Amino acid sequence: MRKKDWIIVILVVSLFGNVALFIDHKRDIRNEELKYELLNAYIQRDLAQLEAIIQYQLDNNWKNETLVTQKLDDAIDSIILHSGMERDKDKEDILMKLYDYMNEFKIGDGTLDVSLNDKQRADYINLGQKLRSNGWKSGVGYDTSWDSFASKVKEFVGES
Repeated sequence: MRKKDWIIVILVVSLFGNVALFIDHKRDIRNEELKYELLNAYIQRDLAQLEAIIQYQLDNNWKNETLVTQKLDDAIDSIILHSGMERDKDKEDILMKLYDYMNEFKIGDGTLDVSLNDKQRADYINLGQKLRSNGWKSGVGYDTSWDSFASKVKEFVGES
C-alpha cells in the first residue's frame, strides 16, 4: 500500500475510535443522570411518606408512633445509600447535611416499640410541616434532577 492509502486507513480507524469513545461517554453521562434521578426519587419519596405518616399520626392521636420512626429510618437509609454512591464531594456534602438534619430527629436505639413524649411529637409535627412547606408531601410530583433536588435540600436544612 502506498503512503496515502495508509493515512486514509489510519484516519478512518481513528474516526471510528473517536465515535465509539463519544458514544460511550454519552452513555456514561446518561447513566449518571439516571442514577441521580433514581436515588433522588427514593429520598423524596421517603420524605413525602414521612410527612404523610406524621400527618396521619397527628390526625389519629398518635395511635402508632413507631411508624414515624420507622419511616424516618427509611429516609435516612436512602440518604446514606445515595451518599455512599456519590463521587462528587460537593454533592456528598449536601447529602450529609440532609443526613445530619434528619438524624437529629432519630429517637431510641432502633427498637420497634417506641413511645414518644410531647416534645418529640411536637418536633415531628414541626418536621412534617417543614417537609410539607418544602414540597415533600403526598400527591406531588418531584423534579428529580440534581440541581432541583440540591436546591430543595439546602432550603430544607436552612442553607441558601
